[in-house]
Amino acid sequence: MDILKNYLIHLCGAENVKIDEPLAKWTTFRVGGPARYLVLVADKTTLVRLVRGLEYIECPYFILGLGANVLASDLGYDGVVIKFTGHKIEQNDVFVYADAGAKLGAVVNYARDHALTGLEWATGIPATVGGGVYMNCGAFDHCLGEVAVMVDVLVHGEIKTLTGKQLAFGYRHSIFMDEAGVILGAYFRLGRGDKTEIQQQMQAVMQKRARHPHEPSAGSVFKRPKDGFYVGKVVEELGLAGYRVGDAMVSPQHCNFIVNMGHATCHDILQVIYHLQDAVEKHTGVLLETEIIFLGRIEN
Repeated sequence: MDILKNYLIHLCGAENVKIDEPLAKWTTFRVGGPARYLVLVADKTTLVRLVRGLEYIECPYFILGLGANVLASDLGYDGVVIKFTGHKIEQNDVFVYADAGAKLGAVVNYARDHALTGLEWATGIPATVGGGVYMNCGAFDHCLGEVAVMVDVLVHGEIKTLTGKQLAFGYRHSIFMDEAGVILGAYFRLGRGDKTEIQQQMQAVMQKRARHPHEPSAGSVFKRPKDGFYVGKVVEELGLAGYRVGDAMVSPQHCNFIVNMGHATCHDILQVIYHLQDAVEKHTGVLLETEIIFLGRIEN
């Protein structure tokens, strides 16, 4: 008898517990082997109970958002992958609260509908609030750290609220990358605006995003190492647009994207990443750092 399986079903319901679930179904790269368990959790109370229980029995777990910045191992994940689907969004004056499971796009639309400005740049980013806060996602010279003022987090079984400098926001970085904790929800401080102007700015952002590749990917693979260093441009200048291992290819449309042309594996994508890092370092002396979060045992 699998005690863990029974515990998950008791807490979350049999319909929300998936066994040996392919992670390729849950990541935008469409890559990844089976998770021992994948659990859908709809409310924060259940999420807190689940995490406390897993930590008590020392069972490994991974919190998955939309899977848009994740590269999952071909070997899968020998633990519990938790997908929090709580999506409450509410307003108090210029402050907007959102559950970690809420889609960032839903928060952007909510802000527009309430004539609140400050998130237009995030239009079209495929992320949950939790995932976006975790990596301080950004676009067009903006990031969530500009507007995220408080974050509720579960740390070693205790719910805390972190504010200001405690969040340690930096370029594609937050305190949650360095210290244990499960993001439960976030509070954003926005400004008063005009709905029409906000909508126009959102449309302009979507037009820019339309130029990005449409094949399965994880978005930009590498962080910008310094101001003025555009990874895609450097990779293109090195003649690596279209470079391919198996079905993993450097997109000719945007050379900081690696796209899945059909049946790419994690191994294929890693070989492309390593090749780009090696080529760029030899040419510029700069070792590129990935933005991607790795899930499961990844080959070195």
